Amino acid sequence: MKAIGISGTPGVGKSTVAELVSKKLGIPRVDLSRVVIERRLYTEFDEVRGSYVIDEDAVRKYLRDLYSSIGPFVLDSHYAEVAPREILEIVVVIRLDPMKLIDRLVARGWPMRKIAENVEAELLSVPTLNAVEELGEELVLEIDSTGKNAEIVASEALSVIFGDLPIELGHRIDWLSQLPPERLERVLRFIETHRG
Repeated sequence: MKAIGISGTPGVGKSTVAELVSKKLGIPRVDLSRVVIERRLYTEFDEVRGSYVIDEDAVRKYLRDLYSSIGPFVLDSHYAEVAPREILEIVVVIRLDPMKLIDRLVARGWPMRKIAENVEAELLSVPTLNAVEELGEELVLEIDSTGKNAEIVASEALSVIFGDLPIELGHRIDWLSQLPPERLERVLRFIETHRG
């Protein structure tokens, strides 16, 4: 087994799922955002977005070296596609209904502009598209976490990884076509109102 990426928009539950998968497999979880800050694997801090701009080459080198030294791990990151392809078994992108994501991030007290950015990224499948572009269709799958607890999502991820659950690689969640029109309109209004 190689490293397993657990990705998704901030707020979809990927860290909880990554922790559960890590425990069930008995391999470490690597919180890439924390590592980037602790090891200064960034080029600058973007004041407008309130986040660090990662140094992709430095992050790739760190992950390659880490894999060489400890073997498989669970990579917890909303930009898991930065990992070198050769160390990855699969990237599981956790998805969440954008209205549920709004509720979750508002409850966490996030700034409305940041919520709008992340909801737009979820609506447009940005984490999935980035992962597919960098790693290829065959390494990326999605799991809809809407209405499920983290244990169920982690079990689904493990079942897919070990071939017990036939979630087809390439099957994509498309909120733009799946959400009822009135729900989609509410999400779009929220984004437009708060994006800035």
